Amino acid sequence: MLEAIEALGRYTSRGGSAMACDRLQVAWMGNQLRAIGEAATALAPGLRSEFPDVPWDRLVALTEERAGTPAGMTADEMRRFVERELPQVREALKHIAQ
Repeated sequence: MLEAIEALGRYTSRGGSAMACDRLQVAWMGNQLRAIGEAATALAPGLRSEFPDVPWDRLVALTEERAGTPAGMTADEMRRFVERELPQVREALKHIAQ
């Protein structure tokens, strides 16, 4: 999960404002988000309860594919999710890994 979060962070830090026009980039981001959702789903519930600030329900929802994207998000919604919510998840995962 952390690898996918890091990859998304590197991508969004470089820009990508025209991402909505590029289906390949949207598909890549969707695949990374689904991988994060699958990893969150596989975590033990006890581990999730130790980090209540992490939006676990939002992460698990990434496994649901609607309209061909994770949780039915548009390209812009995926980008906002990566920029706003994943940094918090990344920090929590670093604490879990220690």
